[in-house]
Amino acid sequence: MSGFWLCAALVSMHTDPLDTLGGDVTGGMNVYIRELARALPRQGVHVDVFTRAADADAPPAEDIAPGARLIRIPAGPKKPLDKFSQAVFTEEFAAGIREFAEAQGGRYDLFATHYWLSALAGERLAKAWSVPMAHRFHTIAAQKNRALPTGDGREPDARVLAETGIAKKSDALFASSPAEAELLSEKLGAPDSRIHVIPCGVDPERFAPLPRDAARAALGLREDDHVLLNVGRIEPIKGLDRLVCALALMKSKRPDLRLLVIHVGGAIRGSAQASNGSGLSPEDFSSPAQREEVRRIMKLAAEAGVADNFRFMGARPQSELSSFYSAADVLAISSRYESFGLVALEAAACALPSVGFDVGGLSGSVETGGSGFLVPDGDLEGFAEAALQVLGDPDLRARLGWRARERAKTFAWSAIASKEINVWKKLLERQTGDQRKFRRPACAGASA
Repeated sequence: MSGFWLCAALVSMHTDPLDTLGGDVTGGMNVYIRELARALPRQGVHVDVFTRAADADAPPAEDIAPGARLIRIPAGPKKPLDKFSQAVFTEEFAAGIREFAEAQGGRYDLFATHYWLSALAGERLAKAWSVPMAHRFHTIAAQKNRALPTGDGREPDARVLAETGIAKKSDALFASSPAEAELLSEKLGAPDSRIHVIPCGVDPERFAPLPRDAARAALGLREDDHVLLNVGRIEPIKGLDRLVCALALMKSKRPDLRLLVIHVGGAIRGSAQASNGSGLSPEDFSSPAQREEVRRIMKLAAEAGVADNFRFMGARPQSELSSFYSAADVLAISSRYESFGLVALEAAACALPSVGFDVGGLSGSVETGGSGFLVPDGDLEGFAEAALQVLGDPDLRARLGWRARERAKTFAWSAIASKEINVWKKLLERQTGDQRKFRRPACAGASA
């Protein structure tokens, strides 16, 4: 196993890191795991990423990058399952990972788990092999529940209880921002000594500014369109209803502007396609939950008189996102809760400033006055004013965009991987008391 000094297992039970983004459970976490797996081998870490086999036609294993593989472990039926119904399969999932490793004649030096379901499986394996487990929650159930205005989308009590236990038992916890670190300590009781703030990352080469006129022409936008872009899953926590209200306020303040909100995200049916001149209808989305939320938002938009100014475009490949970021005037982040805000970094790398509510760890990805503006949570008037300020001042937008691009370069995935590795090293040294003991590669199935 020439060139590798450590073998790590990354666990993402409920969602496949290579799945298409925009579905009910695919988003920033998928990007984080995939890009981390790509970056780690270049720093001497062999990686196997484990996910639950949810598609009978998907290969049992495939390469993510040289030195990084995705392994799909059978646990329950080989079909998509609601994430809340997967907890009963965590033991079977853990057993499948162990069986895979032993069949390959190896094991892992460390487990890095993502989301609470993965931790339930990972802690069994870490204990059985006497190796450390580092965990990243990505979102915290109790905080999501507090942020939701109604019971829609509420996380179950089982997850809330499980996350409290995970926070106390994990050898290390990765928080995306100081705000999340504070939640882990104060709300979940995690020991401060085990919490490490490591932000999300971005690829500044993949996400880079494109010529604005060409990007707009490709999307069928007019020169005088003032475009607010929103990117993410379609669910109540993302606050699209708040964006409708803010848009209505903006329209009342500046009726002379051609305002347009473009939303990118949401799994769509195979035959559905948004034309340049209009967006998708609720029936175009493949997820029942997303169809219901799109209907709700479109109804609110019609009642507010901005239905013609709000356009759903569905999920797009990451290869196309730079065109949307480059064509827009501002990224509008309406979320009620964000552990970090990965799309704000992607937009920043494309020189697009952001306007959002100051929730969760969003201040880690948006520098107020530098790469955009954050307003107090729920301040619709402030949100509308900040967005209009950026839309109405091309020089300000250019300054914010330049600063955003320069700042995004400091969040390269190689730097994020290095920070995680530094924590892993300390865990392993603390466990063995001798650094030489963990420099023996032990990764299952990795070639020598």
